[in-house]
Amino acid sequence: MEPDDPAAVGPYRLVARLGSGGMGRVYLGYSPSGRKVAIKVIRPEYVQDPAFRQRFAREVIASRAVSGFYTAGVVDADPEGPRPWLATAYIAGPSLQRAVQKSGPFPERSVRALGAALVEALTAIHGASLVHRDLKPANVLLAQDGPRVIDFGISRLCEHTGLTLTGTTIGSPGYMSPEQIQGLRVEPPSDVFSLGSVLAYAATGSSPFGEASVPALLYRVVNEQPDLQAVPTGLRDLIAWCLAKGAADRPELPALLHALTGGRPPGELLAPGWLPEPWQGEETEPALPDAPTSTFGPPVPVPPSPEQPPTRAVGRRRVLYSAVGALVAGGAAAAGWALSRGGGPSGAGSTRWRFATTGTVLSYPRIAGDLVYAASNDGTLYALGAADGSRRWAYTTGAAIGSAPAVLGGAVYLGSDDRVLYSFDARSGAVRWRYTTQGIVHTPVVTGGVVYVGSADHRLYAVDAASGERRWAFTAGNDTHSPAVSGESVYVGSSDTRLYAVEAATGARRWSFTTRGAVSGIPAVANGLVHFASTDGSLYAVDAGSGRQVWRFEGASVGAGPAIARGLVYAGGGKQLHALEAATGKTVWTFMAAGDVHTPAVAGAVVYVGSDDSRLYALDSATGHELWSHLAPAPVHAPAVAQDTVYFGCDDSALYAVRL
Repeated sequence: MEPDDPAAVGPYRLVARLGSGGMGRVYLGYSPSGRKVAIKVIRPEYVQDPAFRQRFAREVIASRAVSGFYTAGVVDADPEGPRPWLATAYIAGPSLQRAVQKSGPFPERSVRALGAALVEALTAIHGASLVHRDLKPANVLLAQDGPRVIDFGISRLCEHTGLTLTGTTIGSPGYMSPEQIQGLRVEPPSDVFSLGSVLAYAATGSSPFGEASVPALLYRVVNEQPDLQAVPTGLRDLIAWCLAKGAADRPELPALLHALTGGRPPGELLAPGWLPEPWQGEETEPALPDAPTSTFGPPVPVPPSPEQPPTRAVGRRRVLYSAVGALVAGGAAAAGWALSRGGGPSGAGSTRWRFATTGTVLSYPRIAGDLVYAASNDGTLYALGAADGSRRWAYTTGAAIGSAPAVLGGAVYLGSDDRVLYSFDARSGAVRWRYTTQGIVHTPVVTGGVVYVGSADHRLYAVDAASGERRWAFTAGNDTHSPAVSGESVYVGSSDTRLYAVEAATGARRWSFTTRGAVSGIPAVANGLVHFASTDGSLYAVDAGSGRQVWRFEGASVGAGPAIARGLVYAGGGKQLHALEAATGKTVWTFMAAGDVHTPAVAGAVVYVGSDDSRLYALDSATGHELWSHLAPAPVHAPAVAQDTVYFGCDDSALYAVRL
């Protein structure tokens, strides 16, 4: 949980964030009786839209009518509240996408069992006059007693309600039907097409239309035949039937069920052992906090044990893909698919490459030499070729990763939610050492042969970079976040509302500065001032030597900066990015995006900032003038810049490289 996450919605206590997407965040919650639920809370920017509220309320009513065993049913909702939310049954198990990526393709018998259950789920969904519209491997969770289809949040009533925005396509590239891509009427056969793609993925480990940029994938779905050569022969014709280009040529669900089961009851295929061997009988529930023991006061998270198997909560997201142009059947992608304003496919803002993960890269990547290092909340640290996005190595930890890696001297250092600080060989990915704490480990900083890192166990650690042995630990009053080092001091914020200055050599406390909220994020130090944000909504500048406040700016977010360059400090607050004089706090300019902005990066005379409006913006650092922007498929997180490329994570579970 982050400082700005709610402690409760309705009668449910929230204890962990499961994921986030374009429309909201998903949390693990507990009912007053201790029942687990997954709760989606809608983003604030949609709350004021009456059309959205009306559509959301209709979908809640329709989704409650879905009662199939293989769906995660809606158990509660409040579409009329200040922050609309919807609660569904919590499913203990990995997503199909995660399971296949971890253990490989499923055998034919498991694919048939999976398909039979998904047909039953779609039968229930269509019976409630809904079309799912986003059936994909990430939206199928695998429990021991059968899979569950999740995320009806972007489903639409089969009839036209007048609430769908013209020119908006909702779904995931490679799994959307041709008619969905072309903006035609979407009916139940569209979900059958998506089901065919999901089964192909389960059987082969890849989409039947391959991996490519979003426009290229959409073009292939409309105009090219799927690649089913790797599909077992017993399933090939059946999957090809589902993937027919024409909706009328696809099987109806009863016929598809018979083809999958051979006329046997689906329950026979889903008997114990239906999952592939690596997942049979295994406790697949992610390591998550226990239920709160009292209904009073905030819940107290219980850290997961490092001895648990490396499973994690995979974010349940839905991705809103804006159709910038239409695909023309039988022809090339329309010119409207250019993903930038100002600059064509080979110019500034055009995509160099895209690397798919199974979770969001929330923190900025690191670039060192010819490699990019990015940590995903799927629990994996990836090392990719900076030029082409090719995977060089990957290491999966025991939990999600919200921190950024640090790279120095041929080593990569990374904090993980499994309570461990890791050191890897930068070229091979081999683990050099592990240092275990008692809480989630945040982004480390490395200097002078020492790794400094904060942990949710309330401590700031100094760890020898070569050996992994602890040099000292400083204890704060609550979760201790990511530090900054300048001179002989370490500056670190804590959720106990303070910023601390600690001696780098000994860990002795020099001073502390108290705010009215949690101090998280990474401080920025320049010209004798420490700049940092608090959840009280303020950006502070304090004297690095004494801790005395120099200035304060109201309207900042802890998740959006600060960054300092050329005498200016850049920090976001909601949809605004502010440039302030670093010495005085005086506003120089303010840029307004259409969604909340994240931590910016400054390179030369340009500021790069990602936004929940699904854009990466390039701004003139002196004036705030927009130079260009890149339209991504989903919200864009903190970027990093190296040479002629900017790298960033996106809520479509991918890392992007975009030309400058």
